[in-house]
Amino acid sequence: MQSVKNALRVLEAVAEHQPAGLSDLTQRLGLPKTTVQRCLTTLHEAEWIKPAGQEQRRWAITGRAFSVGSQAANDQDLRSVALPLLGELQVATSETVHLMVPDGNTVVLVERLDSSHQLRTFYSLGTRMPLHTCSNGKAVLAALPAEDVAEYLASNLVKVTDQTVTDPDLLSAQLGMIRKIGYAVNEEEQQEGIVSIGAAICPPGSGPVASLSVSAPNIRMPRKRYAEVGNLVCETARRIARQIPSSNGVH
Repeated sequence: MQSVKNALRVLEAVAEHQPAGLSDLTQRLGLPKTTVQRCLTTLHEAEWIKPAGQEQRRWAITGRAFSVGSQAANDQDLRSVALPLLGELQVATSETVHLMVPDGNTVVLVERLDSSHQLRTFYSLGTRMPLHTCSNGKAVLAALPAEDVAEYLASNLVKVTDQTVTDPDLLSAQLGMIRKIGYAVNEEEQQEGIVSIGAAICPPGSGPVASLSVSAPNIRMPRKRYAEVGNLVCETARRIARQIPSSNGVH
């Protein structure tokens, strides 16, 4: 039981002081360095924490924390800024709006505003999707550095539906188009019959810290509507990004 308590204390300290290093955590928690190191290793293996960018000896929490309602500092900042604007987007489109954060090769659903239509998209908070199968993920992927994109394209691209794009060259071409027009489109690649249009949220001087999307059954989201919804999604993402300090983003 004590080892569990120690691990939770370390996780809370990482969330509060990220990026956090071993020496700093040891001093703050008053625990033996070997105990803190063991907790960090366990939390990393369980995908609760990850190396903070290029700083391999410092740690930050992952999007998994959102899956169980973690009170990470970034969660409250992001959602408090985003919710009013997501609400405006939901009203403007009358469709379901999703807010997701990147976590490794996936994005995690942290907020959802539902459409009032009976026939609508529904994913539980904490749902995880591969970057290449949804518009939220594609938007994030398109905004990543070239070396990160190349590494992802070389990985095992799982096929979720018959429409999921798993050809690296075709996916690369799609990412180029996303960078050009500003938004990503998912045509039944994550769920049959569902179309979504998403954009990355990139604060000034930062990479993608989150992404948002509008999701609807394909019968209510014909291709002639893509540009209209895409422009609304992009503008909402820009407005959110301007209000989030880059140092407070989810990485």
